[in-house]
Amino acid sequence: MLMAEAERKIQQLYNDVNAIYGMLDDIRKAQGEHGKKLTDLSQSLTTVRATQMRHDNRLNELDAGIAGLGDQLKEMRVTQMRHENRFTEIDQRFTEIDQRFDAQDQQLASQDRKLDLIMKALDISAN
Repeated sequence: MLMAEAERKIQQLYNDVNAIYGMLDDIRKAQGEHGKKLTDLSQSLTTVRATQMRHDNRLNELDAGIAGLGDQLKEMRVTQMRHENRFTEIDQRFTEIDQRFDAQDQQLASQDRKLDLIMKALDISAN
């Protein structure tokens, strides 16, 4: 009976070893698949990193461009202020000229009234 028992144990150990080899083979296959997936993930990560670097570079370019626009806007404001000052000066000159024309109009109106009085006194018509 001992021999049958020993043979059964040996057979059981043989089956256990084969099962372990089967499991190790499954593990090896799973590790191979995991390795492929890790490689794919690594490539995807590299692509994401490259895209982020391009975005970072583009954002830096846009930031520099916006800073340049700020400087240009300041220059435009300075130019507008100079123009506003010039327009104010020109407006003041026109105001002075307008006042002179008003004075001339008053003098002409006065002379016109005097001429009307002279013509009336001389009994001359203005036809």
